[in-house]
Amino acid sequence: MHLSDLENKKIAIWGMGLEGQTTLSFLQHHFPKKDFLIINQELVEDVDHFIFEKNIEENMDNFDVVIKSPGISFYHNIITKMEKHGIIVTSATNIWFALKKSGTVIAITGSNGKSTTSALLHHILKETDLNAQLGGNIGMPLLSLPLDTDYHVVELSSYQTCDLKYAPDISVILNLHPEHIHWHKSHEQYYHDKCNLLRRGADINIVNGLDPQLNNIKNVIYFNDSEQIHSKNKTIFDGNFPIGETKSFPLLGEHNLENLCAVLTIAKKLELDLDECLKASFSFSSLPHRLQILGPYNGITYINDSISTDPEATIAALNVLSGKTIALIIGGEDRQQDFSNLCSVINRMDKVSSICIYETGPRLF
Repeated sequence: MHLSDLENKKIAIWGMGLEGQTTLSFLQHHFPKKDFLIINQELVEDVDHFIFEKNIEENMDNFDVVIKSPGISFYHNIITKMEKHGIIVTSATNIWFALKKSGTVIAITGSNGKSTTSALLHHILKETDLNAQLGGNIGMPLLSLPLDTDYHVVELSSYQTCDLKYAPDISVILNLHPEHIHWHKSHEQYYHDKCNLLRRGADINIVNGLDPQLNNIKNVIYFNDSEQIHSKNKTIFDGNFPIGETKSFPLLGEHNLENLCAVLTIAKKLELDLDECLKASFSFSSLPHRLQILGPYNGITYINDSISTDPEATIAALNVLSGKTIALIIGGEDRQQDFSNLCSVINRMDKVSSICIYETGPRLF
């Protein structure tokens, strides 16, 4: 949604987390004389106009446009009522994509690895003396980013791709696993909402050739494909041509080599030197909570992999540690995921002891 479309509208901002606060600051800068209605589940102080989320329906005449935070499901029943009332429902993501900006926009999503891949691409661009900004789901709200740069690396969650109306220059989907059924209402809808990124009309669409949910899509460029950029025997290849060895790549696991292949595929389409980009990846530091080695204590190595919130991510972590004696602390919020593959992997590994915690612990025991 363009800023000009908002000029004569009564605007509400729904959700006052980091993105909501950034959206408010952004709009106050562009419309200093306009009042904004804040909608939130909990009381927000120091704002002129506020209603609780539970009171939205009785206040619909007080706004024409609502900018909702990503955590609020697009399938929330009140959204349907808003649209029937003639209210436009949009997001900070759509507002940012509509802004006039310089440089190439690269949007990255996937069930797993999107933060690492986005950060790795940003790191490589910076290490090769290119101007790049990193934002989106990774923690830096898009509306806080400078618009004047060579490259915008944007991490998008399924909550952000769901209603995306605009195309980046390059779209990337790393993988698809069943996730976020509480938000999307079904796994099929989750897949559909993720793949909305590919339907926006980007100049280049890049997807994982090893992913069964993605490997039959037409008019895309595949990574992890034997004819394209892929990893084999600790070496990255572009088709049959070896780019370089990965023994100095700092991230653990085959899944991170897949992420590296995605980044190098992007680099290839940007016409960057792939050997230089691969070498730049060697100085990358792992993000927190992702197979993060905290250190040894009394002969035991402690690893924080708490960002692994779906079975596939946990399986990838266990594969990295295969053959070692593992105490796995596992469980958490029940999001109706299928644990059958994870349980099979754990049962096949002789040296894994599991400590199962609430809520999902009893399903894994």
